[in-house]
Amino acid sequence: MSRIIQILIKNHVFFLFILLECFSLKIFISNNFVAESSLSKKMTKISGHFFNKEKKIHEYFSLKEKHDSLLIANERLFKQNLFLTQQLENNNVRKDKFEDLNSLFMIQTKILRNSWNKKQNFMTIQVGEKDSVKSNMGVVNSDNSLVGITYTTTDHFSTVISLINTDLMISAKIKNQGHYGSLIWDGKHPNTMQLNDIPKHAKVKIGDTIVTSGYSNILPANINIGVITKYKPEKNTNFLNISIDLFTDFTNIQSAYVVNPMWKFEREIIEKKLNK
Repeated sequence: MSRIIQILIKNHVFFLFILLECFSLKIFISNNFVAESSLSKKMTKISGHFFNKEKKIHEYFSLKEKHDSLLIANERLFKQNLFLTQQLENNNVRKDKFEDLNSLFMIQTKILRNSWNKKQNFMTIQVGEKDSVKSNMGVVNSDNSLVGITYTTTDHFSTVISLINTDLMISAKIKNQGHYGSLIWDGKHPNTMQLNDIPKHAKVKIGDTIVTSGYSNILPANINIGVITKYKPEKNTNFLNISIDLFTDFTNIQSAYVVNPMWKFEREIIEKKLNK
């Protein structure tokens, strides 16, 4: 112990220099957007490769579970396809109306890393800029339930701001109604969120479905989010306090889809003209 103390005393100038260098670097990065962005991209690339190796090891030991999951998913898709075909024939709906589906960019991805027990939760996914993935794209699961929004990207990997992140706010609405508000997470339970700014006169019921409003350029309308479990009037306001149970189980999510409306950039251009 005395030997260690002697070394620290003898080299205290060197250790002080290292400490000040680290402190200066932290201040520089936190006040320089370009440096922070560059460091974030590098960290995304490095962590992406590491998490990819970890994911491959885990996948080897869970092949049976994934096989059973794929069988269930294929069965569900087959039944849905059969049902939709029958509806088209019975109602004489023109099939070319479904060509609008081509206006939505979608790519499947594995989730390499996921946190759900922090205040600011993130994911790492196995698609990036070479897959046409960019920042601010929506991420959903196989049931079309919201997972999050892409944050940083490299050639082959991306990070995702999880829906259960206290820094994220989503524009959401009550399905089949015009009332919409802001969806936020209080950082407590990974399966519960709060919907704000819904007026007291809105016809709200327990079990109502909450979906994305479509008012932002990031997320298409009508992506499923969750259901209302309880609500009550807020004191001294004209709004309701609404609790939502999420459809996505963030403690057990293995894959997702990145989605992006193809008309997104056209909308951004025309809305920028309005702000001039």
